[in-house]
Amino acid sequence: MIKQFYFIFVLVLILSCSSSEPISNTIPVDESSSEQTVTTTQTAATNTTSSGIDLEKYRSSLSDTYLNKSNEVPEAYNRLKIVTEEEKDLFEGYRVQIYSGQNVAIADTIASRFRAWSDTTIVGYQAETYTFFKTPYYRVHVGDFHDRSKAIYFSNILKRQFRESWVVYDRVDPYRVPADTVDIFTK
Repeated sequence: MIKQFYFIFVLVLILSCSSSEPISNTIPVDESSSEQTVTTTQTAATNTTSSGIDLEKYRSSLSDTYLNKSNEVPEAYNRLKIVTEEEKDLFEGYRVQIYSGQNVAIADTIASRFRAWSDTTIVGYQAETYTFFKTPYYRVHVGDFHDRSKAIYFSNILKRQFRESWVVYDRVDPYRVPADTVDIFTK
């Protein structure tokens, strides 16, 4: 009984919402500088007036409205230069490796030889010596540099005494990095 009542209620609701009468509007139409009022008849199937004017020609859609719009950036904003500062890690840098081998005694000997040689030969920068084990080799690194070109320049100085020296990327002590104005040279 309740199901039948709901069915009848829904059926009446649907039938009451539909309409079979045409919609009637008045639209002013401009033809050859004389204004007329035309009564339009619109049903679900047609979009024409009683005089045969197609309404689709005169209706605009959202895409038609914005078809001629452009969102160009003004020239004044194109000339601005935006400078972004990159955050630099002060512990990233370069060192010069002067030894890599499996003998710890040779690594310590080369480190002490470098300290003695640099004290008497190199002027402008006192390079720190780092001896450590990285499987399977003992390595001796010297110096701390942020700039690769300065590390290469320093390695060229070291190649006079330590022929196997070359620049490696490493973590550096930022307090031991030489200033940009320091000139490193030999006596």
